[in-house]
Amino acid sequence: MNHKDSKEPQIDDAAVKKYFDNAKGGTAATVSMMTHEYNLPASAAGYRLHKETGTISDWLGAVHESGRVLDVGCGAGTWSEIFAGRYKTVIGIEQSSLMLKAARERTAHLPNVKILEGDGRHDLPEGPFDMIFLGGLCMYLNDDDVMALLNALKSRLTEGGSIILRESTLHQGVSLSQGEYQAVYRSVNLYRQLIDGAGSFRVEVRRNYGYTNLVTAEELVNLRRRWLPFLPKNSTTLGSLTWWALRGTAPISFRAMPRIFSQLSIPWPRLQNHFFRLRLVG
Repeated sequence: MNHKDSKEPQIDDAAVKKYFDNAKGGTAATVSMMTHEYNLPASAAGYRLHKETGTISDWLGAVHESGRVLDVGCGAGTWSEIFAGRYKTVIGIEQSSLMLKAARERTAHLPNVKILEGDGRHDLPEGPFDMIFLGGLCMYLNDDDVMALLNALKSRLTEGGSIILRESTLHQGVSLSQGEYQAVYRSVNLYRQLIDGAGSFRVEVRRNYGYTNLVTAEELVNLRRRWLPFLPKNSTTLGSLTWWALRGTAPISFRAMPRIFSQLSIPWPRLQNHFFRLRLVG
């Protein structure tokens, strides 16, 4: 994967769609959680999701159970399914044919969920919505598209409604991943600038340590592949051993170390992830 700094990173939309339609080396669910290339057990994605929902539990709790929720870029429907257990109406929208099929299958038994096919930049359903969720969509959009999308979403909010973003971030600056897998990684400050450019929002930011835990495991898998090339590159056994070793030392590996590195301004793991809650001013 080739990363290079750019002041104006440009994502190739066709490449993004092709990547998520193919699910090379994984299922729609594992690709949606980006665990498919590291041979980690399914429980790793479940652990991340559990930590993530806990991180924003009060934000989710602020939405009444009678609420109407929009999940933009819903992927395999993981979050749409979670929202269905909390709110009266959930609408998901997804453009990848593979993800769309998986989301519809996952939520087929839920009468309060509807999954639409479409590009969130052009095919948004009419509001209003009490909450709009983007679970890792902006990282696949260029800056202008992010601001245009947020501007379109704010007109679909109820009074007091919120937009929640969950995006992979860098410690500082911006970096574009090119090639077969394309994404743009921005710092929290750059996301704040984009949000400011889209309108008058009050913004709250929270570090997503559930994501950090998973990326720590992925970084260790990459180190093993680099420094121990005589071991199999792809091995579910080694992937599981890596994950459970980290889980077994969680007080240090998952809780203490990321916070210590952060306080010392040490950029490891390279990628972070943050939740942003946006609410209209006034």
